Parts: sequence; C-alpha cells; structure tokens
Amino acid sequence: MESKLRKIDVDGLRIGMYVSQLDRSWLETPFLFQGFFIRNTGEIEELRRYCDYVEIDIEESDAKLMDSLAPEASASSSTIYAATSERSASIWQRLLRFLSGKKSDAPTQCLPGEFYKDTASTADELVVAKSVHSGALEQLMNVLDSIRRGDTIAMPDLEVVTGAMVDSVLRNSTAMSLLVRMQEKGDYTSSHSLSSSIWSLVFGRHLGLDRESLAAVGLGGLLLDVGKTKLPDQLLNKKGTLTDVERAHMNTHVELGLELIRQAGSVDSRVLDMVATHHERFDGSGYPRGWKGNQIPVFGRIGGIVDSYSAMTSDRPYANAMSSYDVMREFKALSDKHYQAEMVEQFIQAIGIFPAGTLVELNTGEIGVVLKEHQATRLQPEVAVILDADKQPKGNYKVIDLRNQGEPSPTVWIERGIEPGVYNIDPSEFFL
Repeated sequence: MESKLRKIDVDGLRIGMYVSQLDRSWLETPFLFQGFFIRNTGEIEELRRYCDYVEIDIEESDAKLMDSLAPEASASSSTIYAATSERSASIWQRLLRFLSGKKSDAPTQCLPGEFYKDTASTADELVVAKSVHSGALEQLMNVLDSIRRGDTIAMPDLEVVTGAMVDSVLRNSTAMSLLVRMQEKGDYTSSHSLSSSIWSLVFGRHLGLDRESLAAVGLGGLLLDVGKTKLPDQLLNKKGTLTDVERAHMNTHVELGLELIRQAGSVDSRVLDMVATHHERFDGSGYPRGWKGNQIPVFGRIGGIVDSYSAMTSDRPYANAMSSYDVMREFKALSDKHYQAEMVEQFIQAIGIFPAGTLVELNTGEIGVVLKEHQATRLQPEVAVILDADKQPKGNYKVIDLRNQGEPSPTVWIERGIEPGVYNIDPSEFFL
C-alpha cells in the first residue's frame, strides 16, 4: 500500500499543502502543533528557516497541487541530513526563544499538556486559591479605579498579583479555573480582566511556558482591556448593537491601553504584543492593523482566544453568558477564520470540553456538576448529579462516571452544557 506521506525539500513547498512531519521536533519551530495547512508564503519562509525537508500528507493536501508537483521537489539524501548550526539548536533554546525570549540548556520532549504535573490536590489548592483570587480582584479593581482618576498603572502591584496566580496555577490549574467560573458579577472590566489573565495562565501552563513567560502572559491578560478605563460608561454598558461610530470609538481601547502601559514604565515586550494584537484575527478580519496568520505574535494569538472565551462565558451588556461547551463549538466553527486551528485545538485540550466545575444537563433532565474530565472520552466525564429532573435538589447527590455505565450502550449522557451561575450552584463545594 502506497504511503500517503511524501518527503519533499522545503523549496518545493506550495500553498495548499498539508505538512504532516518535519525533519526535527515540532517544538524546535514556531509552529508548535503537529500538522497544518500551508496558508501563505510567510509560513513557507518560516519553514525554510528551520527545516531542510518536510513530509506532506498527500490525501490532506490539494489534489491538483500534488499531481502537478515536479519530481525535483522531492528531497534528496544530501539535503535531508544537512543541518546548519542554527537548525541544530536545542529544543528548549528554540522553543523558549520563540515563546519566551529566553534560552535554556534543559532539553525536553514533552508534548503540550505534559510539561507540568499538579503538586497539590484541587481541594487543598482551593483554600489558597480563594484568597489569591479575592485579593487579586480587589487589587485589580483598585488599580483600575486609580487609572480612571488619572493615575498611571501601578505595575508593581499587578506584577505581585500575577505572581501569586502563577504559583497557584502551577500547583493546580483546576482550582483557579473553578473560581473563575463562580466569579461574582460586578464591574465587567475588572472581572473580565481577571478571568482573561487566569485563562491565559491555564493555557500557558498547558503549552509549557516557563514561569517568567507565564508571568508575562498573565500580566498581559490583566491588561488586555485596560484602555477601556478611558472610555465613557454609556458606551461600555450599552445594550444592543453599536453603531459604526460607537464601534470605532470602542476599538480605540487597544491604543489607549498601549499608551497607559507605556506611561507606566518598562514592561515585558510580550505584554505589549499581547495587548496590541489581541483583537487581530487569523484571517485578517481583526483590528487595529488587520494582521493575519503568523503576523500575529503567539502571545497575541493567546490573548485573542482567552479574551473571547472570557467574554463569551460571561454576561455582557449586549449578550448572556454561554456555556463552555457552546463556546468551544463556536471556536471550532471559527478555526482558521478568527483563530488559528492548531491554537484552538490546544486551548480545548487545556480547558476541556466539559471541564471540572461546569454545569451540565443530562438526557434524564437532571443537572450535574462535572467533577473530572477524561482525556480519552471527553464527552463522558465524571458527574455529580445534584438536581432531579424537576430541577429540585437531591437529598443525597450521586456521582456517576459516564464512561463506565456497564451497559452495551450508554443510558445516560450529557444533553447540553449549562451557562455558569444558573440554579445558584457553587461547583467549588463539590471539590472540598
């Protein structure tokens, strides 16, 4: 049987090909995630910088393109094993140069999600995380209020807040995630900023960012919407669709935020990148510059996803909160449109389809809290069933693992995700 993979020299690459394998670890390149379509010449140039040859998936690539590919495009033995000193840099040096701006001699072959292991149980970390979360929200609100009064950003205060959240997420990412889902409704800008920061940290932990880079991505998440402190409340709180003039005014929050951050003094350049590009979109439909694809820095791509996720799972003046499941479906539909498909896939892996702490409705009409998501069977998590079909509390809730029902076919399954805050349920109670 003929292999569906074809090895070719990087000079033979064309838009429309599907790159399946590289001549080195994916972690040594800016692409990070295994397998992607070549969408533009910029990605070809990027591959030329790091690889001598790649393997193309014939079935996934444009058929006409593969049929017309010249034989000389195939990789020769002389090019396959040639390697420059730049291309033979260690995995950590290359990965951290791209993501972190920092070099390290510690090699690793970990895949996303395998870089860190929990060092504390969810129950133990919840005790600490509650204090960290409430303190962070209070400090953030104070900083934002001071900015509204005309003060500069108290960056050291935010850096302390971010550091505490980094430590918590590194010990156990589930605890802080639970608290975000139960965050009380209040000032939207502050609560959205805090949740964006925490989702950035959870995502960054999954991607394997080092602590310094996590601090940068967490601080960037806190500051994504800081420019909105300079916009009028009537614009921020308007219900319904904005006019073109109002939308243009709202979009200025990016430049306003960058100006505020620069006034505060020296800050990690990746924080500025994240704030500057978190509204750019992978297909070029975003603002303020209309950048697309790899023009958008990785931190900007992270910022775009977490900013959207935080907003869509929260009540906004013009829209109600969506369930995490529905948001992930929306992300899938927008893959390679608003968001890079590989980034979306990794974000879903980091957050989960039905992550711990989310509310779900079963086909029986009962309501449950997800206790644990299984990596191999994401649609069949472990659930604590707490409300009956009439949505009344059960005397003693029961725990069922949907993947182990002991039947030839499942009799209980998740019908839909439930928006956060419905039924006044505090999911964290089921983890203590």
